[in-house]
Amino acid sequence: MPDQLFDFQASSEESFANNEPSTTISHNAFLGCTSAESVWGTTSDSSGISSGVDAMFFLGQRRLPDQNLALSTLLERSNSTHSSSGLQLDVGTLAPSPPRELHHMPTVLSEHFFREVITLYCTWDSKSNTMRNIVERKWQSSGVLHHTIQSMAAACLSEDFPHFAPIAAKEHAYALQYIQDTSSSPSTPNEEKLLASTMLGHTASWLNPQNLATDMFRVSCDMVRELPPDGENADSKSFFSDTMDYWAMLLVYLTDRKNLGTYSTETEASSTGTSDPSQPIEPHPYSGLSRETVKLLTDVGILIFQYRKHISNVKFMTERDLDVFRQSLRDARRFERRLLAHRTPHLSLVKDTGDPKTSLVHLQLIDEAYRCTGLLQLYRVFPDLLNERYAPWDEEHILYPVPSEQVPSAQERQIWLTKLAIHILNILREIPFESRTRSVQPFIMVSSASELKHEDLGQADGGLGVSQFSIEVARARKFISSRLAAYTHILSLRKIRVIFELIRSIWSALDAGEKDVYWLDVAYEKQLGTMMG
Repeated sequence: MPDQLFDFQASSEESFANNEPSTTISHNAFLGCTSAESVWGTTSDSSGISSGVDAMFFLGQRRLPDQNLALSTLLERSNSTHSSSGLQLDVGTLAPSPPRELHHMPTVLSEHFFREVITLYCTWDSKSNTMRNIVERKWQSSGVLHHTIQSMAAACLSEDFPHFAPIAAKEHAYALQYIQDTSSSPSTPNEEKLLASTMLGHTASWLNPQNLATDMFRVSCDMVRELPPDGENADSKSFFSDTMDYWAMLLVYLTDRKNLGTYSTETEASSTGTSDPSQPIEPHPYSGLSRETVKLLTDVGILIFQYRKHISNVKFMTERDLDVFRQSLRDARRFERRLLAHRTPHLSLVKDTGDPKTSLVHLQLIDEAYRCTGLLQLYRVFPDLLNERYAPWDEEHILYPVPSEQVPSAQERQIWLTKLAIHILNILREIPFESRTRSVQPFIMVSSASELKHEDLGQADGGLGVSQFSIEVARARKFISSRLAAYTHILSLRKIRVIFELIRSIWSALDAGEKDVYWLDVAYEKQLGTMMG
C-alpha cells in the first residue's frame, strides 16, 4: 500500500476529534460532482441516499490497550494511597475516559479495496496484475478511479454494515458523472476513464443484481476502439480488449446482441493477436488463460440467445423459421468443432502470476471447464449435435467423438448431459476453494446445474428408490451448494443470493418432473438474471 494512503489533513483530524461529521461524501479534491442522480439511466433510484450517509465516518470505537493498562496502574496506586494515608484518590480526574479511535472513511474504504476487493474481483492477484498497477498509480490523482474504488469497497461491506449501501450508490453515481462529463475529458487520460468504466459496469450488479449495465458496456467498447493499437498503448489495448471479451461472455446469455452495440469477437480478436510469440503469455486478471475459450463461449451465447428468442415467438412454422434453424445449426456445428479442437497453452509458455493462491494449473483447469461448458450448452440447445456423435458416456472420448451408430432416446441424451455436467463439476472440485478462480466459477456452476436431474425412481437399481446415478447427482448438487455458500461469506453481495435462488429454482423444476429445464429459461421467467462473474 502507498504510504500516502494513510495521510489526511490535520483539519480532518480536528473535525473527527470534535466528532463533527463532514458535509461531503469524501475529503479530497475530486468531489467536483454535486449530483448523485442517474447518469446513464441504469443507476438505481438514488432518492434518500444522502440521509444518514455523511455522518458515517466513524466505523466503531474501541479502547486503547495502553490506556487500560494506565487505568489499572492508577487503581493500584489509589489502593496503596488509601491504605497508607486514609485518603481516597479520585481516579476519574486522573484517567478520563479514553477517546475514540479515529477512522477516516475514505481511507478505510481505499485500504479495504486494495487489501480485499481486488483479490475477490480477479482470478489472480500480485504486483503483476495490470488492473492493480493502473489503480495504484492513478487513483490518488484521478477522481473517477477514486470514486470507483470507494463504491466497490462500500458495496462489499454493505451486507455486514448496511449503512454502506447508500454510500456505495452515491460513490457509484459520482464516478458515472465523471465519465459522462465531457469537460473532464482533457484532464482524464483514456486509460483511467476506461478502467473505471469497465469496473463500474462489472460491479453495477453489486448494487442492483438485475442491472447488467449494457450501456456502460457500449461506452467502454467505444473507448477501447479509440485506443491506439501500437506503441506504448499496445499492452493496454490488449488488456482492455480481453476485459471486454470476458464481460461480453457474461452478458450475451442474458441480453440481446443488439444491446452490445458494435462489439464483435472477430473484430476485437485482431487487437490481441499481435503479441510477440517469443514472449511468455501473461494470464489476464479476469479470463486467465482462457482468452480464446471466452470468445468461443461468447459466440455460443450470442447464437443461443438469438435462436431461442426467435423460436419462442414461433407458433406456426414457416420456411423462414426453418432457414433460421438450419443456419443456427450450422453455426452451432462450427462452434462445436472449434471447442473440440481448442488446446490450452502449455504452461511452460505462460508467465507465472506470482499469486501463491492461484497456480497456473488452476487457470488451466478453468479453461477446460469453460470448454466443456460451451459443449454442454450446444448439446442442450441443439440435440442434433449430440445425436450425431452419441455413444454411451465415456469420459476419455469427450473431445474425440466418433460418428453415432444409433439415435439416442431423450432419456439417453439426458443421462449423457448429466454426466457431462458432473464431469465439469469434478474439474472444479480439483481446484481448492482458496484459489481466486472462485470469482469466475458461478457461471460454470449455474450452466451445469440445470443438467443435474435425478434418474427416474422407477428405474432405480435394487428397488430401493435411489440409484448410484442419483447419488452422484446429489453429490454434485451438494458441491455447488457448499461452494456457493462459502463464496457468499467471502463476497457478501445480494447478487450471490440471486444466483443461489436461481439454482434452487432450477432444481425445484427438475424435481417436480419438468422436462427440458434450461437455466436461461428459468432466469428469464423468474427475473433472476445477473452478472455471474
